[in-house]
Amino acid sequence: MSFRKTALVLALAATGGWSAVHADTIFVGGEKGWVDVPVQSTLTSEAVRQQYVAFRVNRVASDGGQFVGGEAGYVFPQHTYARVNGEWVCTDKIAHNPKPNPIKSGAEARAFIEQYPA
Repeated sequence: MSFRKTALVLALAATGGWSAVHADTIFVGGEKGWVDVPVQSTLTSEAVRQQYVAFRVNRVASDGGQFVGGEAGYVFPQHTYARVNGEWVCTDKIAHNPKPNPIKSGAEARAFIEQYPA
């Protein structure tokens, strides 16, 4: 293959990959299946830059995870305990939500069946 053909193939592959990155897919059914459509953003480029700068200043996500980068990615806060007067006491500010009951009430079972019909 000549250099020109290689360059043309690489250019076409690059533009095809670029459109796949900046496109959303919708299911149309039939033989076509999925079709790529352009994604419409509601943010201006200046708003995106401001979000990026805010993230660089404060790397804590809305769920409390902190971005540390690398393979670890996000690290989530852990409960910490200390021994006070012979008892373990929680020293963090994370809420202690009770575990969900594995046995559903009648209303919960009906809501589940409505949301996830068989």
